[in-house]
Amino acid sequence: MKFKIFILTLFVTASLISCKKLDSLVDNPNSVSPDLAIVDLLLNNAQLEMVSVFNVASDVGAELTRQQLMRGPLYINAYAPTYFDQMWTSAYTDVIKSVDKLLPIALTKKNYIQAGMAQILKAYVLGTMVDCFGDIPASEANLSEINLNPKADAGADVYHMALELLDSSLANFGKTGASAGPTNDLFYAGDKTKWRKLAKTLKFKFLMQERLVDNTVTQSITDLLTENDLIADEDIDFQFKYSTNLSIPNSRHPHYNANYNNAISGSNSAKDWIANYFMYAIVAEKSGGVVSSLDPRRRYYFYRQNNGSGLRQETCPCTTQNRPAHYGPNEPFCYVGSGYWGRDHGDSHETDPDNSLRSTWGVYPAAGAFDEGSNTSGFTAIDYNKGGKGAGIAPIWLSTFTFFLKAEAAEALGINVGGSAKALLEQGVRASMNKVIGFPNIVGVTVPSIYIPNTTAIQSYVDFVLQEYDSATTSNERLAIIMKEYYLAAWGNGIEPYNNYRRTGYPNNLQPVLTNPDPGFFIRSFIYPSVFVDRNINAPTQKNPGLEANKVFWDNHPDNFIK
Repeated sequence: MKFKIFILTLFVTASLISCKKLDSLVDNPNSVSPDLAIVDLLLNNAQLEMVSVFNVASDVGAELTRQQLMRGPLYINAYAPTYFDQMWTSAYTDVIKSVDKLLPIALTKKNYIQAGMAQILKAYVLGTMVDCFGDIPASEANLSEINLNPKADAGADVYHMALELLDSSLANFGKTGASAGPTNDLFYAGDKTKWRKLAKTLKFKFLMQERLVDNTVTQSITDLLTENDLIADEDIDFQFKYSTNLSIPNSRHPHYNANYNNAISGSNSAKDWIANYFMYAIVAEKSGGVVSSLDPRRRYYFYRQNNGSGLRQETCPCTTQNRPAHYGPNEPFCYVGSGYWGRDHGDSHETDPDNSLRSTWGVYPAAGAFDEGSNTSGFTAIDYNKGGKGAGIAPIWLSTFTFFLKAEAAEALGINVGGSAKALLEQGVRASMNKVIGFPNIVGVTVPSIYIPNTTAIQSYVDFVLQEYDSATTSNERLAIIMKEYYLAAWGNGIEPYNNYRRTGYPNNLQPVLTNPDPGFFIRSFIYPSVFVDRNINAPTQKNPGLEANKVFWDNHPDNFIK
């Protein structure tokens, strides 16, 4: 009997001890408490989820600016609130929350490099969320049970928070006595010099976004350009590198997965549509609508599965339709020349049997296949081992973008620091060419020598662009050329073209929405996600895309400014 009582007492005591140990996890058993958190792991989580935020924002921005297909058919029904749920969750639950957890620990441990990196990630996400959604929670975000219904802060206030974070990151990089840097930095291998350049470049980007609504930013922009410590070399490009790994985990480029990996089932079918307008702008616009090899990037950007045969109503509905009356003379319709096969803006036809015919992502930036198609030969269907097997990049910010943005500053603000607008335009074009043409070597794709553009081919394109610039008679015409070349160079990053289009109105000949009647106002900010408006009593009223412009704070143009 005494033995049984002893066993029972031991069991109850052990149970009570176990319960006390579990008490510390009662708030959230799936969340690591701050005192147990590992700075580097939280930092890596924030890095990965920041890329997730980028990917969604990039795709939508590219669709709205006619690089990828927006199905629509109208702006009012182009996107559902649930489409943005994952982007919102990645931003708040994974990036911002991870950064907020790691910062006090990192500073206590003198992990100043990690702290600075984390602040940059949070600043980028906050700024991008404002660019995409407008007013968003920031000051009351992620307060857990203290406030389950955070209010949305004004976009301008959140931008200023992002700029303050960037300044704080620079201060952390300058501190002495820092502990060891991160063991696994997914971008710059812990090089704080490169992270410092990124912080200053993002400041430049955000300040240029504000230039229409705050004339005081001109001096800050001038100071940054005078300091000359921005991302201006390809080896400092802020890009996320994918791998060829196919499973556990699949770490290939998302657009490789959506197209080449889609062929694993044996269907050899591309899922994405590239917008007809963008392919036209690369391969034919500068040559009067005729397919031309003037732009050396065309075989790198796009992979054609077909030479253009098989065009019929079932596979390409626009080929049997009349040109819409609301299209202007310089706005291409149903451009499918020489196998550059996509869809027009707002084409909402359901799945057509063109999966093995349509053009898809090429070797840059998704590490797909290089296009060797010539007339009737060289066209083959895609498969999941083709090209660079998905070891591409997410081009979040490239040195190319810096040159174009500096050219805009020179042309629009008269800030001639580091070169004239024309010289900076040329640098941007050349940087893009070098990046794209050199990319196959990086991802293990061999390009036949007959297809590698030589210096003469590159010079021909540069000369064409500069002649256009010289022929322009007004500053706005010159700015239009700068922004068009920025647009063409930004393939793989739809965020910057979307920002640029709303800020400058260029390119100004983007293809209209296919359907007529009027599709309504262009989407100047994304609709709010369902996880925000359906669960937060303090969330703003949901937007009405197409019926309202819904402009972000730095966009002061008229509601009908762009289409």
